[in-house]
Amino acid sequence: MKQYLAIIAMDIRLALRLRAVIFFNYLFPLIFFFTFATILHRTPDQMAFVVKMSVTLGVLGSGFFGAGIRAIQERELGILRRYKVTPITPAPLLVGSMVTGWIIFLPYIVLLLLLAHFLYHMPLPPYFFQLLIFISLGLIAFRSLGLVIASVANTMQEGTILVQLFYFPMLLMSGATVPEESFVGVMKPIHNFIPATYLVKGMQSMIMDHKGLAANLPAVLALVVTTIVGGLVSMKLFRWEKEEKIRGRAKLWVLVVLLPFIVMGVWQWWHQ
Repeated sequence: MKQYLAIIAMDIRLALRLRAVIFFNYLFPLIFFFTFATILHRTPDQMAFVVKMSVTLGVLGSGFFGAGIRAIQERELGILRRYKVTPITPAPLLVGSMVTGWIIFLPYIVLLLLLAHFLYHMPLPPYFFQLLIFISLGLIAFRSLGLVIASVANTMQEGTILVQLFYFPMLLMSGATVPEESFVGVMKPIHNFIPATYLVKGMQSMIMDHKGLAANLPAVLALVVTTIVGGLVSMKLFRWEKEEKIRGRAKLWVLVVLLPFIVMGVWQWWHQ
């Protein structure tokens, strides 16, 4: 336990020193929030859409850039190599990354909801703390997915490409930036296979429909399973040094982490 607490404390200190962390976790999502809130704050539903978009933007940014890209950078710069000579396993490093991201990101969520309420008159969700728990599950799940991408990428260039291949489709096709009602034809079933879709739908259910975690159990289970599988895969494929290369076949582990969302997509497609 001491190892975990020491790693978390050190990660928090290092993260707060990085301007990029502050920018992508606070300033960048807040710029989007104030810009679209100024334009679309006419009704509570429109304001809820702005909140969903801003939260999703922050969660995906924290997961893919905050966890994934940073992990690749630490391996490329030889930082992880220094840990290798100490009596430590990959588990504290990976858990520390997830917990640090959560500690840094959670104040932004609270700030965002309070700003939406007091400045733009969006009613606070009746299940406020359950909403925070749900968003926290989403954050940790996507950070675990980001760590898996970092584990299967052999170089920073490869990791950046993989992150972009995940980040933009999730941002554009989850309903976070483009309303779900706009998807027609083949886009509708594809939308159901996007992992971020279930984060967006869960937030919509809790903010607009005033439902709790129990009403969003499938999405909760998908996020929890993704976190567990992502953590296990990250530990299995963890590499201390950039010279250690991973085989191309091992990259298919990313599909294993996405399996809960694939199952949910097939289930919804079948029922539709």
